[in-house]
Amino acid sequence: MDLLLVLLQLSVMHILMAMIPGPNTVVVTYFSARASRQAGLKAVAGIVLGSAIWVMLSMMGVGVLLLEAGTVYRLLRLLGAAYLVYVGLRMLMAGIGSIADARPAQASRSPLLAGLLTTLSNPKSAVFFVLLVPAHAPLWFYGAVVLLIVVQSALWYAIVALALSTAFARRHYIRLAGWLDRIAGVIMISLGLKLANELRGEFFGD
Repeated sequence: MDLLLVLLQLSVMHILMAMIPGPNTVVVTYFSARASRQAGLKAVAGIVLGSAIWVMLSMMGVGVLLLEAGTVYRLLRLLGAAYLVYVGLRMLMAGIGSIADARPAQASRSPLLAGLLTTLSNPKSAVFFVLLVPAHAPLWFYGAVVLLIVVQSALWYAIVALALSTAFARRHYIRLAGWLDRIAGVIMISLGLKLANELRGEFFGD
């Protein structure tokens, strides 16, 4: 019964974290509204795959290793920050281009890869699962955790993709495409710079 309670707590924490707008939400929104429903769902598939990878790695003890190997963990986060800034710049330039051309810019051709890399750019996910999942739990529990994270991620981000790929949402997005892409780009860059600033404090002190 205790394990079922832990599973419930993990479920609630994960879905709440997913619902808080972050890089994954920005990526799904971008591809769903700018490109197509199919592109949005491909981005969702990338996010789900990335989430599954992180949770399985945490089950294998990678999260503990990341916590203990502080420098490695910080370097991975630094790479993640750089990727977020890179994606943000791409979105920002797409927004500037679409305003200049008075038409929506073409979205990336690899939404699945974008979703995957955006999720993998956050090694905190592995640490999060390590902190909540008890050690030496039975095998069925680890399988349930992986299944839970995959299903919840797929359902939530699919809802976002389906909602933002409707004709109504796309019509309004396209009308403001350039400015919305600029906003999305600034958000991604800000998240990357925020993470980089946190790392600067960890490396060099405040």
